[in-house]
Amino acid sequence: MKLNKSITLIPSPYTDKDDELVVPSPIVLDFLDISYYDNPNSQTITVYIKGIPYPIILLADKEYAEAGDYNKSFLEQKLLEYLGEDIQAKLQSLFPKTLEQNPNGPGSILTRMISTLGIKSSSNCSCRKHALEMNEKGPEWCEQNIDTILGWLKEESLKRGLPFIESVARLMVNAAISKSKKLLNK
Repeated sequence: MKLNKSITLIPSPYTDKDDELVVPSPIVLDFLDISYYDNPNSQTITVYIKGIPYPIILLADKEYAEAGDYNKSFLEQKLLEYLGEDIQAKLQSLFPKTLEQNPNGPGSILTRMISTLGIKSSSNCSCRKHALEMNEKGPEWCEQNIDTILGWLKEESLKRGLPFIESVARLMVNAAISKSKKLLNK
């Protein structure tokens, strides 16, 4: 699908398995290389765009059933409706959020503090998701919801068989919030 004008997407920076910061190159698109996947069993049509990490569910359930026989033109029109006026912003939103995007967020700071103790996020823990939530909601939310954050930390400690000392965890969370506030208010 040819675009009216070029768009530039900035993939999220991330830390690789060797703890090195990776800053991917921008992606400049003049057209969208699109593949459509029709799955009658789940009644969905999914769109895959080359270079975009997450697929788009274009039609599902009732809308899928109502579409009946469709053609490429119909699917392109539905995709354009989904992408809306700001195609660049919509496609940018399909890149995963990373802690490295907001290094001064309270979740990023707390993650770094915990990792200095030798405790790293694992693929089966919810640490990263909670840290991203802390970053997204900000230091004020974290202050108001410190008991929720402590609950997350306690739950993960129990899963890993690590001791949990609430007073120490509270000090760390408060320090992360305080540091985040200072850095974000500069």
